[in-house]
This record gives sequence, C-alpha cells and structure tokens, in this order.
Amino acid sequence: MLGLLVKAFAILLALGLLYVTVKRAVLGSRKPGDRVEPASPPPPPKIEADDLVRCPACGTYNPADAPCATPDCRG
Repeated sequence: MLGLLVKAFAILLALGLLYVTVKRAVLGSRKPGDRVEPASPPPPPKIEADDLVRCPACGTYNPADAPCATPDCRG
C-alpha cells in the first residue's frame, strides 16, 4: 500500500515538473522587472446638475437626452 502511494506521489511530482517545463518553454522565462503595469481606467464622465432633467411622472433626475431610468415610471 505504501509503495502505491509513493508511486502516485512520484507520478504527480513528475507531471508537475513537466508542466512547469512546458510552461516556461512556451511563455519564456521573464525577469520580475519586465512586468508591465496595467493602465488605469479612464475616469467616468462627469454629470453636472445642468445636464439633468426631472421626470414629471416620478420625480427622479435623469440625463437630458435619456428616457426615465425608473422601471415603473410611465413618464
């Protein structure tokens, strides 16, 4: 029984080493200093109070060129 566990461990270890070897061969080994930082996302558009219009039916404020955002509103 112990021999079977040792063989299973040896096979898993060999598969792990094979995976790392293939991964390094495909992707290449880069130095930690070669990492490129991701760009920060652009800031969201600013909505001023002048850009909003009050819905006459439900009273919510919505962008002037968009319909009412409230699902139950009929306005």
